[in-house]
Amino acid sequence: MRRSASLLVVLLAVTGCLAASEDAAPSKVQWVHDLSEGLRLAKESGKPAMLFFTADWCAPCVELKKYVFTDRRVVAASRRLINIYIDVDKDDETLSAYKVRGIPAIFFLNPNGETIAPYSGDRSASSFVKQMSTAADKHTR
Repeated sequence: MRRSASLLVVLLAVTGCLAASEDAAPSKVQWVHDLSEGLRLAKESGKPAMLFFTADWCAPCVELKKYVFTDRRVVAASRRLINIYIDVDKDDETLSAYKVRGIPAIFFLNPNGETIAPYSGDRSASSFVKQMSTAADKHTR
């Protein structure tokens, strides 16, 4: 009985460690909330950036955050980019600089901060993965 109890403790400890390591992986896109910091990180890392203009009151933005940016494929693709989150209610200067007329608006930037392309297409996870991967494949130094 004592041996099986020890075995049970070991099994619980091992499975608990494995579960903890899986939980440690982010389940959402990791965002930088400052343009200059995001551009600095892109330049230092040699990664392109994804610039996301959003607001809490924007229903399509909320859907992207809830359903697309939590999709495991999108989260994995996002690790190859520096992801910059711009709340248009708090940063109208960046909104003006990129001449954004409606949100959500998404731009891909090279590691030097120059615009590669705006996001185009539907707002599905598979479309995001494709465009994020294309930016990372072509513009990572």
